[in-house]
Order: sequence, then C-alpha cells, then structure tokens
Amino acid sequence: MATNVSVTARQANHHKLDLSSWRAEIGVAIALAFLIAVFSFTAPNFFSPENFVTLMQQTSVIAIIAVGMTMVIIAGEIDLSVGAMVGLSGTLFALLVVQAGLPMFVACSAVLALAALVGCFTGMLRVVWAIPTFITTLGLLSALRGTAFYISEGLTIGPLPSSLAFIWYGHVLGLPVPVWAMLIVIATGWIVLTQTRFGRHIYAVGGNAVTASRYGVRVGSLRIAVLVIVQLLAALAGVMLVGRLNAGSATVGELMELDVIAAVIVGGTSLNGGAGRIIGTILGVFFVAVLRNGMVLNGLDPIIFLIAQGLVIILAVWWSMLRRQQSAG
Repeated sequence: MATNVSVTARQANHHKLDLSSWRAEIGVAIALAFLIAVFSFTAPNFFSPENFVTLMQQTSVIAIIAVGMTMVIIAGEIDLSVGAMVGLSGTLFALLVVQAGLPMFVACSAVLALAALVGCFTGMLRVVWAIPTFITTLGLLSALRGTAFYISEGLTIGPLPSSLAFIWYGHVLGLPVPVWAMLIVIATGWIVLTQTRFGRHIYAVGGNAVTASRYGVRVGSLRIAVLVIVQLLAALAGVMLVGRLNAGSATVGELMELDVIAAVIVGGTSLNGGAGRIIGTILGVFFVAVLRNGMVLNGLDPIIFLIAQGLVIILAVWWSMLRRQQSAG
C-alpha cells in the first residue's frame, strides 16, 4: 500500500483542479481563441461550420499520433520517426491490398504488426543498451523512409478498391470517420493517462526513473510500451491517409514528426518528462492547425508558416523551461 501511495501521490497533485497548474493549457486556449478571432475577420470562409469540420478531418492524423507522442515525451523519451512510419505503413498497406490482393483487415494487421516491431526495437535499444531514443529514432527516420521507397520502387501504389474510400471520406452520424477515430483515440489516451496505473507510472518514470524503479515500476517495460503505442498510432494514421489519397506513397508523412512534436510541446508537455496532459496536446494540435489553415486562406506563402511554426516551438520550450524554473524555485 505504501508503495502505491508513494508512486501515485505526485500524480494526484498533478491532476488537481488548481488553475496555477493549468497555466500552459489556459495560455494555449487563449492564444487559440485569439487566432480564431483574428482569422475570422481576415481569412475568407474561415469562420464556417464547413471549414471547422474540414479542419478537424485534416488534423485528425496529427492529433492521433500526438496522443501517443504525449505519452512518449511525458515518459522522458522522444520519437522522431513517426512521419517515416506514416509513409512506410501507407505504402506497405497499399502494396498488400493492390498487388498482393489481401483483404483490408489482413493488410492493416500486418502494418500494425510491423509498427509494433519497430517500437519494440527502439525500446529494446533504449532499455538494454541505453541508447537515447533521440539517436535511435533519428536513424529510423531515414531507414523507414528509405524502406518505403525501396519496396515501392519510388512509385505511387494505387488506385485502391473504392470501398477503402470510407476510411477517409465516410461519415457516421454526420461526422467524417477520421474525426471519430481522432475522438476515440483522444478519449482513450485521456483515460489511460488520468485513470490508470499505467498512466501514473508514465508520469513517475518521466519525473524520476530511478525513484520509480525503486518503488516497483517496471521502467524498461513501460518505455517499450509507450514507444510501441506511438508507432501503432503512426501506422494507423498512415492507413487513414491511404484512404484519403486513394494510393500509397513513400513521400507521405514527410516532416509530420515536426507537426506532432510542435503540437505536444505547444500544449505544455515538458521535454524533460514527467509533465503534460492530453487536453494541452489537443489544444496545441488545433493551435498549429488553425495557424496553418488561417495562413493558407489568407494566401500567405507556406514557407511563412514553417517560420512561424519554428518560432512557436522555440517560445513554447522557453515558456516550459521558465515555468519549470519557477516551480523549482
């Protein structure tokens, strides 16, 4: 009993409804509201139900991966290869369906199995040989993207059976299927982080892995688990994008890891581990998405968005470090 209390005490305090502990999320919410207000007056057709539904649909893949990335970063790790996994999983899925003639369920299962293996590989390198995930996944970013080009011979694989269009263009109860997938993943991620022992252990490991281990937390297994989760979600996103494009391509998902990590950091998750919330991540996802959408509708050069996104990341990291120093003081 003492062990469980010790391990989870910090988490109980972490999720208290204390406004001071929600400064990051409140700040992002205010900034998001400001962006929406500005673009509502400056961008044609921005403030419309159709644009918001389209925005949620286009943002769904980033949000899905960001849920997994939140767990990874809270645990004190990082995964730079998720964009490459999106490209590889979509390419492999298209090859299995179009050229091998496999049913969608079998092809999707094979893709998810590959993603799980990649996550296990990364986790084992971290746990057994203490290789930082930053280094491992940086290498995987290139290896997975290269594998996608190799198996596809640099070609776009398609078209796919028309029934697969439902993955992206289908609607259930008035909302696009990707939006429902996003909502389910967000809800599941929130429950895992706030209502389960596994979630509490993620925070404990990110806060102090040595202390967590002393209290019986299986640090190695947990690190492997979160890395598997984010790879599985990246593979799911890759399959969803195949439905959108009606084809698989090795170039899909390029720089997507930047969007995902930007959203998580902007949402208040600490790069040092041990702190962050799914709610903040989703606010960060939509902050980045609204920024891009408003700039596009205003006719601004996409390069300007990349500059703005980079500056937002720098400011978010600076603000995170400042809050950490104030808390330590």
